[in-house]
This record gives sequence, structure tokens and C-alpha cells, in this order.
Amino acid sequence: MLGYYENEEATNDVIKDGWFHSGDIGYMDKDGFIYITGISKNVIVTANGKNIYPEEIELLLSKVPLISECMVYGKGENEDLTIAVKVIPNYEYIKENVKADATEEDIYNMIWEEIKTINHSLTSYKAIKLLEIKKDEFEKNYNNENKKIC
Repeated sequence: MLGYYENEEATNDVIKDGWFHSGDIGYMDKDGFIYITGISKNVIVTANGKNIYPEEIELLLSKVPLISECMVYGKGENEDLTIAVKVIPNYEYIKENVKADATEEDIYNMIWEEIKTINHSLTSYKAIKLLEIKKDEFEKNYNNENKKIC
């Protein structure tokens, strides 16, 4: 990339020593494949300086069929920081495949059990400690023509 059109300041922010710095975080495996695991601007920093990238945990949660959408975030500050997740349940899947007459409490408990399983695969400081059920959609980003871009 040569830079942003007619925006030298933005270009100088992302081009360093001839390399484009996207802000993405990832790793390269032994076969040379690159995996994007997060965005450096979307980081939760714990009181002891540990970095948690929400996208990494959200990717694991996205594989749970009970969950339609989710958002991992840090709730509180410093020593009181808790890793939390807001979840929109996949009500249709639950009704058709799990329990047709599931109550909100049933749904919460089913999703919490899945989160506990995921927590076992995470280092302890990344473990989700708080689940919030969200019934309406998350706010989405739109471009100038009012079309969803994410």
C-alpha cells in the first residue's frame, strides 16, 4: 500500500519503515499460515497487565449453536475487572433442537454450561465470569448508504 489518498497524516500513522501496520494481532503457524486473533485496539488489560483479546473468546463462543451473537468485554476497573459476555441466544435453534418450552432461566443455564466448558480451555485470567442475556440485536456499523458493514 502506498498510503491513503490525500491523507498524509493517516498514512504516517499506519506505514512504519515501509510496512503497513493494520492493528491486527495474530500468529503464523509452522506451515506459514497466518491467523488473525484480535485487533490491538480491542484489548482488555487486567490489573496485573495481562492482555485479553475479546475476538479470541468470541470466536470460541460463536461455535456454540445456542448462541446467535455475542460480545465479550471487561466490566469494572482494575482489581474489580470481570470478563463478561453479552449473548443473544439462538432462540430458534433452542426451540427446534433443545427444548421447545425453554424458559429464560433454562436458556441462561444452558448457555452458562457451554461457557463453563469453554472456560476450561482458556487460561484462568481469560475466563468469563459474567453472562448477560440480551434480547435485542447489537448495534451495527453502517456506511453512508445506511448499509451494514459488519
